[in-house]
Amino acid sequence: LKPFLLVQTMALLVGRIRLAIRKAAPKPSYGARPRAAVPPPRGDQLQQAQAPPLPSVPPPASGGYSAGGQDASAQSGGGFGRQLLMIGASIIGTVLAFRLVSSIFGPRRIAVIHKDQHGNVISR
Repeated sequence: LKPFLLVQTMALLVGRIRLAIRKAAPKPSYGARPRAAVPPPRGDQLQQAQAPPLPSVPPPASGGYSAGGQDASAQSGGGFGRQLLMIGASIIGTVLAFRLVSSIFGPRRIAVIHKDQHGNVISR
């Protein structure tokens, strides 16, 4: 009975996710041109209404920075090597942070008291 409930719950969850995806805003298409809202004129109106074509704007030259002011390599994700470098840098940063904190608070002192079976303190 329990596997059936699990399957039913998963199916309900998948259905809700699909519904949420349909309600979400459509993905922007950066390369596509917007559709014309008015249908094109026909016949003799076509010659009168035809405007000269707009000059196309060339894409911006890649000078290391994009239009948003961010580095172009930061937008690409960097790949697997960059991820490995980030992991290594975070590990090194964590070790350095622990060393800094331990140097500020000084060495740890642990007091161990040795006692025999009768509770008497054994000095070493």
